[in-house]
Amino acid sequence: MAVGTNVAEQDVELVELFHQYKVKAFHFALQTLGNRDDAMDVTQEAFLRLQRHWRRRDASRPFAPWLYSVVRNLAIDVLRKRSTRRECELEGAPEVSPVPSPETNAQRKELSARLWAEIQRLPEAQRETLLLRDWHGLSYSEIAEVTGTNVTTVNSRLHDARERLRERLRRYL
Repeated sequence: MAVGTNVAEQDVELVELFHQYKVKAFHFALQTLGNRDDAMDVTQEAFLRLQRHWRRRDASRPFAPWLYSVVRNLAIDVLRKRSTRRECELEGAPEVSPVPSPETNAQRKELSARLWAEIQRLPEAQRETLLLRDWHGLSYSEIAEVTGTNVTTVNSRLHDARERLRERLRRYL
């Protein structure tokens, strides 16, 4: 009976993690793929894989890097199958918070759209690093784990991405 309870506790833990991370995982997939349907498929497949391998995970390690690694690898597979780099705009890109005046709101929407367009122009490794850090809140070491690099590379990519964005958006800021 203890084994059944342990399995039930694991299921509860995975369900809680699913509810905590499903939107974040979906947004990362969407930011990587640029297609809502593909992002939904990748997110679903990622959680199915995590469930299948749940008992083999290292419980001492954080969950987020493992999840983002699976989502990233599945997204890369989808991109390879497409054989072309995506060139569509992101659907559902986060918008800036609502503002009181329509003029200010329009300006912020324009800036948000410009920001997302410039993020899409970044080299893939820089874009991925920037999104994992600034939108998904992963630490440098977690990003290194997800991307299979080291912290120095993460730091360099993040710095370069931010500098490119700063330069390209200078006239808007």
